Amino acid sequence: MMEDVIYNYIIKQLSEVPMILNRKLSYKNIKFNSKNEFDKLRLMIDSFLDGESEERYFVLPGIRGVGKTTILYQCYEYLLKEKNFNSSDLLYISCETTNFAGQTDIKKIIEIYLDKIHNTTPALLDKTVFIFIDEAHFDENWAMNGKILYDESPYIFLILTGSSSLHLNYNSDAARRLNILPVMPLNYSQHLSLKYNYQTDFGNDLIELIFTGNIESAQEKELKIQKDLIGLKDYPLNDWNIYLKYGGFPATFNIKFEDVIVSKLWTIISKVITVDMANVFNLNRNNQNLTYKTLVYLASQKPGEISHDKLSNYLDCGKTTINNIINILEKTQLIFHSEAYGGASKKVKKPWKYNFATPSIRNCINIKFGNNAGSKSEYDGILLENQIASNLFNLNNSNVSFDFNVYYDSQKGGVDFIVKKLFGSAIPIESGIGSKTKRQVKKAMNKYDADYGIVVSNKTDFIEKEDDVIFIPPKTFSFLSK
Repeated sequence: MMEDVIYNYIIKQLSEVPMILNRKLSYKNIKFNSKNEFDKLRLMIDSFLDGESEERYFVLPGIRGVGKTTILYQCYEYLLKEKNFNSSDLLYISCETTNFAGQTDIKKIIEIYLDKIHNTTPALLDKTVFIFIDEAHFDENWAMNGKILYDESPYIFLILTGSSSLHLNYNSDAARRLNILPVMPLNYSQHLSLKYNYQTDFGNDLIELIFTGNIESAQEKELKIQKDLIGLKDYPLNDWNIYLKYGGFPATFNIKFEDVIVSKLWTIISKVITVDMANVFNLNRNNQNLTYKTLVYLASQKPGEISHDKLSNYLDCGKTTINNIINILEKTQLIFHSEAYGGASKKVKKPWKYNFATPSIRNCINIKFGNNAGSKSEYDGILLENQIASNLFNLNNSNVSFDFNVYYDSQKGGVDFIVKKLFGSAIPIESGIGSKTKRQVKKAMNKYDADYGIVVSNKTDFIEKEDDVIFIPPKTFSFLSK
């Protein structure tokens, strides 16, 4: 009887998905632009079909709302319309949907698909089929099931998406087969690309600036972008401010009203807790409520060290429970942490500093529950610091060609961030809204023997360098990417 349910679902998907592609991939008949992850997958698909590569098992982890499902539909459409695949050879399924019919088993679903539609088994399959699996984390054995299918047939090309925790939930045997492409919230370059079809590789120039101190290339690119944006069709002058408070998620692009955007973001947060965390980590109802309260507490605090002891006292629950909730929130990448700069003993003794995946998540929670900022400029400064932290965190998780770490300065009056390559000098970074001086960053440079420091502030409209201190406007820094 379960097989009949699954078979009916497969038939439904095979007939309906080709018919709904335009609705899923456009708004008011204007086609969505593609993210970098789709472009990478398209190249890998072409290489596989041309016999130049055997890579055919890809996993896209990321939090809800960042565009993973759209990427799957774009791959489907590319194969259907540009590579002329028959729709019977393209299967899109959502494990969140199949989970309602019983325990999801990716391997079983694909075996039924091959048996009923192609009258074969994985081992006997003699032509290429593409399987797109959304919300794969609902199958707790997704990695091994994918690995078995990969080994059984050279003709099955798998692309899976799911919770950010997917990249933690596989063994070494499966890891040898799969390729991981994390899908992160949008930096400003990606925002401009998707929303306004404006392309720039400015992120590479900013990487050079941050890690070498050379500003010439970044200055030239920044000036060009400033001129381009002035003449960009439909680009509002306050776009970056809207991005800072409500951006990062393609799902909010076509929503005009801020209260509706906040509602959409809160739905994303709630689903991460009540669906993803509940299913993947068996989070019970009481701990789900504690998770909400933890997020509200973290969002309402000014940036700084967060003691788990203090948090457990505030929420009146055990420290072990708080440790578990924080750990799960990090695995879903709703939040992430930075450690204190210094030796091993300092990293162990000092509490961690937490930020949200995007400032828009922090802002959404604060709009619903309030914050402790004393003024608008102070609050904007908090969001800016979160934005910088997000840019650095995402860059560090984007397979850049060098290793670096991001710390916070635990000294009294210390800078917000210290970036350090494996064998490089410390790079102090301070952020702020208003008349931010270089005093704080100079102090850190002297203490940590840094060659130069960086201040991200609206003190300047363009990148400037005063002696050994580089000033970067907030909007400019948010282009940081690889």
